[in-house]
Amino acid sequence: MRHKPKGRTKPYTEIGIRRIPCARCGRPSRFQWTVCANGNRFMGVCERCDVDLNRVALTFFRFDHVEQRVAAYLASKGIKRITR
Repeated sequence: MRHKPKGRTKPYTEIGIRRIPCARCGRPSRFQWTVCANGNRFMGVCERCDVDLNRVALTFFRFDHVEQRVAAYLASKGIKRITR
């Protein structure tokens, strides 16, 4: 039995992304991500998971000043604070 990849092949619209739960935690989505290893499928992610994904990517690529970069990203998206 073949597993169907999570997500969809076309990007969500601004209204559509709000209608689906975050692929990781189930909260309402605000952003979308696509992963090559998942067949380039778009998945919705909430603010918290989006920030966590960005932090992981920055750390993986060994960027310097990760927390400063995350803070700048939050400001650029108009996110005041992320609740845990």
